[in-house]
Amino acid sequence: MTPRDALRLLQGEIVQVAGCTEPAAIAYAFRTLIRHLPAASVPGDLHATLHISRDAFRNASTAVVPHLNKPGLLAAAAAGRASRADDFNVFADFDLPLARRFMKNGDWLRVVPVRRNGLVVALSFSADTHILLNGRHDHIEQLVVAGRDLTPRPRPFPPPPRLEEIFALARKRDPKLEALALDFITRQVPSERGYGLEDQVARRVAGRMAGYAHPVMTITGSGNQGIFLGLPYRHLYRQRGGDILPALVFSLLAQVHLSHKHDRLSSECGLATKAAPALAAGLAFAAGASPADIRRLFRDIPARIGPLPCEGAEPACGDKSRRALRAVLPFFPSPA
Repeated sequence: MTPRDALRLLQGEIVQVAGCTEPAAIAYAFRTLIRHLPAASVPGDLHATLHISRDAFRNASTAVVPHLNKPGLLAAAAAGRASRADDFNVFADFDLPLARRFMKNGDWLRVVPVRRNGLVVALSFSADTHILLNGRHDHIEQLVVAGRDLTPRPRPFPPPPRLEEIFALARKRDPKLEALALDFITRQVPSERGYGLEDQVARRVAGRMAGYAHPVMTITGSGNQGIFLGLPYRHLYRQRGGDILPALVFSLLAQVHLSHKHDRLSSECGLATKAAPALAAGLAFAAGASPADIRRLFRDIPARIGPLPCEGAEPACGDKSRRALRAVLPFFPSPA
C-alpha cells in the first residue's frame, strides 16, 4: 500500500458527524431521497417504509437524536426528513420545529426489521423511489428516484492494509498521512477540563449516546471508537508533540485493518474488538514492538477486556469505554 492509497482510505473512513451513526444513516437515507426529488413533488402526506438490519435497529432504537432529544427510529427519520444537510452529517442542520411536527404523528413511517447483520438501511417512498445503504453507513448501494437510477459511482476504496504495510507506512512518516492524523485528533470532540483521561473518554462516549450535539470524528463508522482513539492521542500530542504521530497513523490504519476482520456493526462492542487493540498497537509500535508482538496484542487485548456485548447505543457505552481503556493504559508511555 502506498501513502497515497492509505491517505485515500483514511479520508473515506474518517467522517465528522453529530450524533450516533446508526440514526444518522436513517436520516441520511431520508435526506438523500428527498433532496433528489423535484421540490414540487415532495408530498406533504409522505409515507415511507424502512427496512433495517437488526444491528442497526438495535442502536438506532436507543441512541438519542441531537437537538430533538428523543431516541428511536421515528426521531431519526423525522430529523432526516427535515434536514438541510447535503452530506452524512445530517443532524448538524435540520429544521427543528418541522422535525417535531413530523414526530407528533408517526403513521407516515413503517419500520420493518430484517434478519440481517451489519448495516443495512433500505428506504422506499414508492415502488420506483428508494435507496439502499449497505455495509458502510454512508455507502449508497442503490438510489432510484421516479424510476431513474441515480446511484453514485464512486471510485472503489483501496483494500485494507496488511500489518506489514501498516508498519512501513507509519515508519515512512509521510507528511500528508501525518497531517490527516493530526486533523483527526485536533477536530475530535474536545475534552473536558478537570477530568482525567478515563473520565474524559467515558463522559464523551456516554454523552454522545444521550444526544450530545457536538460533532465527533468517526472512524470506520463509529464515533465512540473515534473518541476512544482521538482523546488519548490528543493528550499524548500535548505532551510529546509530533513524535507521537507515527503511533497515531499506526492506530488509525490498525483500526481499518481490524474492521475488515470483524463486522463493522455487530453484537460485540467494537471498543473491545477494534478500538482498544488498535490504540494499544500504536502505542506498542512506538515502543518498538514487532509484527509478532502486535498480532499477540490483537488477540490479548480483547481477552483482557472480556465479553463486552453490544446492547444498544446508550449511556452505558461510557462504562464500556472506561473498561476498554483500562486494558490499554499499561501501554501508555511514561510522562516525558
